[in-house]
Amino acid sequence: MICGVYVIYGTVQMRTGSKIPEMFAGEGISADQAKAPADFKRFISPYAFGTGIALLLSGLFGAFEVLAGYPLAETAMRVALAAVIVVYGMVLMYAQKKYLVG
Repeated sequence: MICGVYVIYGTVQMRTGSKIPEMFAGEGISADQAKAPADFKRFISPYAFGTGIALLLSGLFGAFEVLAGYPLAETAMRVALAAVIVVYGMVLMYAQKKYLVG
């Protein structure tokens, strides 16, 4: 749940500020030397925000045991969350290569 809040916070900071947080740019990638940082922000923001919402909702559902009585639904939620994280990672790497590193 806290991870979701952190990703949402980082997304809002990235959209409103001029810097790209290291959690999006990656270690060793200098945002100052980026090829197209504005395009990177515009491309990755909806994906990052959506992933943050998915993490937050999954954490809330787990914390309040919303799906505790439905083990199949809880498993489906966890599998869907894993898929969201994997797809987000793939999209983030694509965006880093296209917009930041060149």
